[in-house]
Amino acid sequence: MSTSSTPVDGRSIGELLLDADFQSRQLLLDVDGDDAAAMLRTWGEVVQAAGELWSALPPHRLSSPVDGATMQRLEAMSQAQHRVQLAQGWPGDGPPDERLLSIAGNLQRAAELAAGPGRHVRPRTEAGRKDLDSARMRVMHTLYVGAHAVGVAVHQHVDDVRARSTKRASARELRGIPRGQDAATRITAFEQLAGGYVGNGFSRVLAGEHYTPPWGTGRLHQAFVAWDIQAHRTLAAAPSAANLNLVAGTQAMIATASTALLGAAAAAGRVDGDDYQHRLAPALDANQQSWARGANRWGTLSSRGERADPALVHAAGECRAAVHEIAFDRTRWATPDVMASRVDLADAAVTVQQAMIATAELACVYRDVVDQEPELQGSARIMAAWTREVDQTDPNRASTHDFSAPVSPADVHANRAVKIPDIVRQSLVSDADEVVEVSRAAMSATGALTNVARPPVDETQGCARCRPEEKDRVATPAPGRQPAPTL
Repeated sequence: MSTSSTPVDGRSIGELLLDADFQSRQLLLDVDGDDAAAMLRTWGEVVQAAGELWSALPPHRLSSPVDGATMQRLEAMSQAQHRVQLAQGWPGDGPPDERLLSIAGNLQRAAELAAGPGRHVRPRTEAGRKDLDSARMRVMHTLYVGAHAVGVAVHQHVDDVRARSTKRASARELRGIPRGQDAATRITAFEQLAGGYVGNGFSRVLAGEHYTPPWGTGRLHQAFVAWDIQAHRTLAAAPSAANLNLVAGTQAMIATASTALLGAAAAAGRVDGDDYQHRLAPALDANQQSWARGANRWGTLSSRGERADPALVHAAGECRAAVHEIAFDRTRWATPDVMASRVDLADAAVTVQQAMIATAELACVYRDVVDQEPELQGSARIMAAWTREVDQTDPNRASTHDFSAPVSPADVHANRAVKIPDIVRQSLVSDADEVVEVSRAAMSATGALTNVARPPVDETQGCARCRPEEKDRVATPAPGRQPAPTL
């Protein structure tokens, strides 16, 4: 359910590829055997989108024929795996993996942009050729890491089937082992072929990736504002496990980025170093961990096929792009010096402070939804396991429990989405209360950031972005005219 019309994605091809690569890395942190079926259903869409983008990218006169052959082989392997899945009837029909769909959507959007006007224009400069090489490397690295994540899930699925099997298990019950092993072999071959393309040159090739410097923190500020507004709208209209997962995960990312930005500001002398080390960083770290814990909870409870609000997904994607523009350096978080060269860190500190004010209020909204929304649903299998864990660790509950299962065995077997029982909700509300507390503490800690230090402006130097030959004109205006404003 979308709570509003989804804006047109304004991210560039480079930003879309960076986000796809980033999401594939995040995927590795949260996969298990239960994800295997949905991931196998969706993996073909990722490969197809990657292939379309590869074909849409401008031709590179110096590229090796092997480069194109690798992608063609990967597409052929994916199509063969899809045919086998259809013949075997496994994983069969069912929900897709939304995380892989998001990666495929980024690649598809990038392919649409690459297929637009100028697609047949060949890069004429060495910088252009290097940027094209880095784009292809991003695509291949996304496939490499994504295939590894799918492989982890499939291998875990096989192990789970073995663990549940008994000596008297029927052939029907055991057939999941060989078909899972076959899928794992195919995915492993795919991963190794993509890995051969990536090789040891990932960082070297990405050094040639084109980067457009941001013009201040305007985009970051606007992205945070748009995210806050959309999160409120979505949680009011469509409170679901998938949306709560995305809200909590994005808030955790904002806290991480805020820590990096304030760290850079402290290193540049814009924020008091002792205040950052002893107050700001601990508060933001606690905030990040609390939101991340909530994201993990709702990610586990939500069905992988449950879709988050597209408008919320768009707002989260723009947040990541705005953060990466300032605080990311190709393959890692940027150093303080790099961030300082991109934006005024005093402005960035104020943006962080405003974001933490909004976070404290959004945490209350989040807690109210978790506590009061009666129709929240989650995975029956996860909730049953969660209930058993509470029964085993809480002797008071065990002594008063009437032993009626809060989740029916039939729902557990089919792993249906069912209403969250009270015992599970109590734990979720406790976690949400902690989110409110640490968000309030982060808002308090960042309260003094409006007084960050700003270096004196040397008007004789003119605008830092002006060309050298324009400096004298900017510093010495024509008679009768006002001085040109600094940017």
